[in-house]
Amino acid sequence: MKKSKIVIAALLASLSLSACVPIVIAGAVAVGAMVGTDPRRAETIKTDFDLGARISAKILDAYKDRAHVNVNSYNGIVLLSGEVPDAAAQQKLTELARTEPGLRKLYNETVVALPSGSTDRLNDTQLTARVKTSILTNAGDSTALHLMVVTERKVVYLMGISRADIADKAARAASMVDGVAQVVKLVEFAPVGPADEALRK
Repeated sequence: MKKSKIVIAALLASLSLSACVPIVIAGAVAVGAMVGTDPRRAETIKTDFDLGARISAKILDAYKDRAHVNVNSYNGIVLLSGEVPDAAAQQKLTELARTEPGLRKLYNETVVALPSGSTDRLNDTQLTARVKTSILTNAGDSTALHLMVVTERKVVYLMGISRADIADKAARAASMVDGVAQVVKLVEFAPVGPADEALRK
């Protein structure tokens, strides 16, 4: 296993809560890429999309081109990533997002830095594709994969719903990809067995 560090931020949640949809804002490039099957209900897709769009609009209105922020929403869990001008902006992003109905959990992973350039964003996009391939190859049971891969500044975020063992394998597979600096799991765990079928209903 490479030096890449796997950070576990696992969320335990009910099986009845299932959705995943990537939202990208403010000229961002780091689109979340699905790995495996997508168990979202149509109404949850819309709810997640609307949640991300509202947060995106607020951030864009507040910071225009002074910030590069990606918003990925998955089952009411929102990941903010990218670059902001200062610590006050980081706090403001958190405040803007937390006022939105439907938000279950917020991860503000933005950093204080100049907006990333096109080369960095292209590299993140390529890393996402390679991570997705590695996960599909090494994670095992593809029917239990319900994950979204987001890469920002060489950090890979795994969001979604999966069995704990599959999520662990996916994180290890992602960490083995050359160029990945860190892997962060933001995964809701599903149990092993027939109950997994509930995710697809």
